[in-house]
Amino acid sequence: MNNNANDKATTCNLERRTFVKKASLGAAAISLSPLVAPFVQAQKGNNKVLKVGVIGLGGRGSGAMNNILEADPNTKIWAVADIFERRLKGFKNRNNARIDTEGRKRVFLGFDGYQKVIDSGVDIVILATPPVFRPQHFAASIAAGKHVFMEKPFANDIPGLKSVVDNAKKAQSAGLSVMTGLVWRYSPHLMELHKRIQGGEIGDVLSVSSTYCGGRRPNTMPDIKFKEKSGLSDMEWALKFWQNYLELSGDGIMEFMIHGLDKMSWAMGDQMPEKCMGMGANIKPVTGANNWDQFALNYQYADGRRADFMGRQIPGAYAVSGDSITGSKGFASLESKGGASITIDGKVVWQKKGGLGYKNEHQILMEHIRSGKVFNDVLGKMEHSHALAIMGRTASYTGQLVTKDQIMSSTDELIKVEGMNFDTPFKARPAAEVGITKFS
Repeated sequence: MNNNANDKATTCNLERRTFVKKASLGAAAISLSPLVAPFVQAQKGNNKVLKVGVIGLGGRGSGAMNNILEADPNTKIWAVADIFERRLKGFKNRNNARIDTEGRKRVFLGFDGYQKVIDSGVDIVILATPPVFRPQHFAASIAAGKHVFMEKPFANDIPGLKSVVDNAKKAQSAGLSVMTGLVWRYSPHLMELHKRIQGGEIGDVLSVSSTYCGGRRPNTMPDIKFKEKSGLSDMEWALKFWQNYLELSGDGIMEFMIHGLDKMSWAMGDQMPEKCMGMGANIKPVTGANNWDQFALNYQYADGRRADFMGRQIPGAYAVSGDSITGSKGFASLESKGGASITIDGKVVWQKKGGLGYKNEHQILMEHIRSGKVFNDVLGKMEHSHALAIMGRTASYTGQLVTKDQIMSSTDELIKVEGMNFDTPFKARPAAEVGITKFS
């Protein structure tokens, strides 16, 4: 390498260190800024019982409800809602002294149930419906002055993402805390790993390689021929098997693989990449559905660094989810079985194992609310994870190089939710075809 190249590399390293330091300080400022809303400030330093509303009682809704009850003994479930009656029946069978819906008067069925929960007097709202509804439900929650825990993904397209970011800014200004359910971020052993990385233990982060590969698709849809026998409308069928549809799930890259992309973005300093090239396919397509089952992505950052990602959901295929982070002084890695480590000069100098932070994320949220501080992981963090996931999906679908400016200008709204119900017509888009599908 010539001297000019060395000078350029040194400049890039200095800029990168400055960025990561500023990003870390900025995140700390966001998470520790004092509340300004008087009704929230009054909670500071007391053990007031806080009322929680749960919107969406599927697997993650039920899980998050249990997590928040475990994380803070002075919380109770005040109201719940779902669009499927079978889920509410399951909830009604629960017997828990900390579930108080006034004789089930605050158990709401229907597409307007989310607003009824918000209006029921809750302090905190858990948003755990299919992600197609997240921007709408988040906007309503913030408008009503509620703290929010929302499951990932919180947007499937750029218009939805911009809505969430705009309302996250409103939440910040109003002193409302917002947490996103990208649970790896709140796994204690990974939090320690990244604290060490940001502290310079492996030097400057030069590149990241991440994988998030599982087995079969979640909630595998039966052959579409069975829909007529089910008696379900097109929309009810689609919402029952929403993980199979781009319009409702954002594809597997949003619903499942975003965990790996978020960890990649975390290691890269939560910057938005400048460019993305991607590829993917639907090796084992589901008849009547349009989601792909694999993606391979390469991201280029403004300072020349690159990061790559591979995700897959194919039965019988090798399953692995991990990260390899290359630094100027060493390496950091996260293995599928939960082990994190740092290696310097071929020697492991630190390692730790741990589970996912399902309880910890709620503890962090509740500690901020009770101590009079604001938590907000959308701004400057998860907004970028979602944007680069949408960027990767678009690059893969179209077969084109997609830039940051291009993706952020996208106006493609996958589906409109305003006024949606089970009678709303639904017809899935054709599955993307590389080189044919166009950017919009």
